[in-house]
Amino acid sequence: MITIAVLVALVVIAVAVIVFALRRFDRPAEVPDDFVAPTQLPVGPGLAPDTFAFDSDRTGNFEIFLAELPGGDTDGEGEASNTTGDDRPDDGAVQLTDDPAFDSWWPRVSPDRTTILFYRAPKGVHDLDATKVGLWAMGADGSDPVLLRPAGLDGWTMQGHAEWHPDGTALVMFGGSRFSPQVFVTDPTGANPHQLTDRGGRNLDPAYSADGRRVWFVGCPKSVCSDADQEIYSVELDDTGTAAAGDPVRHTTDDIRDNDPYESPDGTRLGWLSQVETGGIGVWDVRMASLDEAGRFSSEPRRLVDDSAVTSRPQWSVDGATIVTHRLEPGRDSFDLVVIDAETGAVTALPVNSDANDEYPSL
Repeated sequence: MITIAVLVALVVIAVAVIVFALRRFDRPAEVPDDFVAPTQLPVGPGLAPDTFAFDSDRTGNFEIFLAELPGGDTDGEGEASNTTGDDRPDDGAVQLTDDPAFDSWWPRVSPDRTTILFYRAPKGVHDLDATKVGLWAMGADGSDPVLLRPAGLDGWTMQGHAEWHPDGTALVMFGGSRFSPQVFVTDPTGANPHQLTDRGGRNLDPAYSADGRRVWFVGCPKSVCSDADQEIYSVELDDTGTAAAGDPVRHTTDDIRDNDPYESPDGTRLGWLSQVETGGIGVWDVRMASLDEAGRFSSEPRRLVDDSAVTSRPQWSVDGATIVTHRLEPGRDSFDLVVIDAETGAVTALPVNSDANDEYPSL
């Protein structure tokens, strides 16, 4: 007969085994011994207003490219300027990174348009494993790439979704434990992280408001979080910009998975990504809502494109009239870059698209 003491001992052993396994699963990567945190960002010639960055695996692995939006007249002489000084291929793309051993992706152009952030991971990892990525920066012409945050820095098991403050003086990103990642504010080089959230579950996909006084993010209303539990939240910043001025506010209350909230340049609308159907790879669309002066929803969320494709995270144009994103059309096996009218949802493919994946545009 098993005694109570034996049962208690077995439970203790089982708990210890589970805790040990979880700790191994949530162990951060080893930071390279030769890593030296940079004290300043690399800069290059400022990108023209209609030049955007994106990533593509057209070379066999994901690399960072530049291209011009159609109709760009950015040098005042009737033709779009070539800010890299290189000859552009027929599709208008200029390759900035070139390392076949790695995937480089998620380019984010700085507000002054002289620096590009991006993530880099071993080839084949891409955006599938946030525990293996490092945050990098380079001049806007691809010059002087430098590692800002290697995997495992500050004891973080995972990191991702770095976004610029509107004035370029800070970054916001998620990081920490894979079981409960949190939102952090860092300096422009990714150093000196200040934890902005302290919540259970997932805290992901942060981005600043247009005025830089608020951070939007994706969170869960409970500590045990499924995909359908992901909702849109925001938190106001204090005067230092590195701490919350109050509790996070929840904005969506449905059973639809939400990701990637981005505020329009004038602060009157929020666009975000939603998985509106879950069968197979699902149907993903941008949803939109109007905002009042306090940053609260003043309209019900609406679908923007309202079709059966996979549309990704919304990147607003400077005037807020359009959204640039990547999209998987029904029947296609790779993503294309598109411009979407922010009112009508009309979709226009960009001429820079290849037969491979073209994605994550940044204006």
